Amino acid sequence: MKNHLGSANTTFLRFKANTFLVLIAICFTLSACTENPKDENETLGTSTPNGFFGNMQSSDSFTPVQRDYIVELPRDHKCHPNFQLEWWYLTFVLSTEDGQEFGLQYTLFRFNTGLDAPQSTKANAEKSAKVNVKSNAESSASHSSEDNLHTNANSHIARNWSNGQQWMGHASLHTAEQHYFEERFASGGVGNAYVNQQPFTTVIDDWVWKAAQAEVQTGAESEAMFPSVLTFAFGQSSTHHPVKINGKIPATAADSLSELNDAPSVSAVKVSLNLDTYGPFIKQGDNGYSKKTQDERLRSYYYSQPFINAKGTLNIEGNSVRVTGKGWFDHEWTSHLANSEAMGWDWFSLHLDDGSKLMAFRMHAMNENMKNSKSKHNEIFTTASYIAENGTKETIDQANVSITPTAYETINEGESARSVPTAWRIQIPEKDIDLSIRPFKESQWNNSLFPYYEGRVEIKGSHSGSGFMELTGY
Repeated sequence: MKNHLGSANTTFLRFKANTFLVLIAICFTLSACTENPKDENETLGTSTPNGFFGNMQSSDSFTPVQRDYIVELPRDHKCHPNFQLEWWYLTFVLSTEDGQEFGLQYTLFRFNTGLDAPQSTKANAEKSAKVNVKSNAESSASHSSEDNLHTNANSHIARNWSNGQQWMGHASLHTAEQHYFEERFASGGVGNAYVNQQPFTTVIDDWVWKAAQAEVQTGAESEAMFPSVLTFAFGQSSTHHPVKINGKIPATAADSLSELNDAPSVSAVKVSLNLDTYGPFIKQGDNGYSKKTQDERLRSYYYSQPFINAKGTLNIEGNSVRVTGKGWFDHEWTSHLANSEAMGWDWFSLHLDDGSKLMAFRMHAMNENMKNSKSKHNEIFTTASYIAENGTKETIDQANVSITPTAYETINEGESARSVPTAWRIQIPEKDIDLSIRPFKESQWNNSLFPYYEGRVEIKGSHSGSGFMELTGY
């Protein structure tokens, strides 16, 4: 659904987006994908990813992902500024007592834009990332020039307003009838976007995720991030299709930061969730080293927390409802996915009815032999993690997992129609898993700087359940 902006908000958001686009374009010579490729399978309605991050290029200036690095928690909840890309990703399947269902997403992305930066730039970026910003309001005034000193990657001129990092925040809510989405941008070192380690905090403007525990000792993996509170407000009211929510429930003092629901704002959606866990963190791949191609040329560090309980309130266009549900957190950082070889991925995070969890993905990649080929087919690497109810994880290799599209949806948002595989079959015979994955609703598309599909799914087959699906590069 189209959301309508006030003229002032539209101008400001466009200014922020355009500024970010210019910065990314200068540093990466970015050409984001907006057209859907066509191949001989088009008669079947299929499509093939064609590059999620466009023409970004990897560089030796960034720290590489190495197999011998040990992902350690809670240490690695932090920001890793010398890597090119990083994200902290939360998704939720939520419902009310009367059966209304929602899909909610909160994501903070970080880009290192110092492509050819000297070592002094990296040192200053890392120093700035370690600054303990006490509050969003105080931080803008409190950063000193020394803390924020940045040597420009191109001119080598010291600047005191940013550190070479760029931040992007995404918020998305799907109701049965509506989709609310907002995208925000910020420069690192300014004070309005950052990740702190103790207490664990992610911030972009007034979107805040903050852990309750201020200081955590090494080894206390869960306590460093959970329990925590997530609060953010976003989206614009829809005039054509008002949200239908039954049974207004007023906010009470029991809801953490419930005053967010009553604060005057143009935002259509206000979220206040309390998060806690009931299982361990999961290091994906080989102890956190996640290969995205068989030869490991595309790779990342990757861990998850799939055992999140969420409860709180959603205030949607003035209607406040209590919700509960399950959440999934991913933290990933890399210097190998922002290039033309990384075409895109089909990713699933699933909560199954027997208490187990499943993470599965197909990575689409182009190698040197394919670059000059007329064929639009690409290399597909498939893997999965089966996580038992007790938290035991097994990595399922490519030979033992099948992820197959079964139906396609035409997405008309943006400049062109896109054929996107939104129904899937996932089979893992050794675990007696045979799942049919269907979207919670149509058109779960984030029309952002890097357009992608992100939405709630429902599960049938050998197991029932719900979860999220992310499809990039289409």
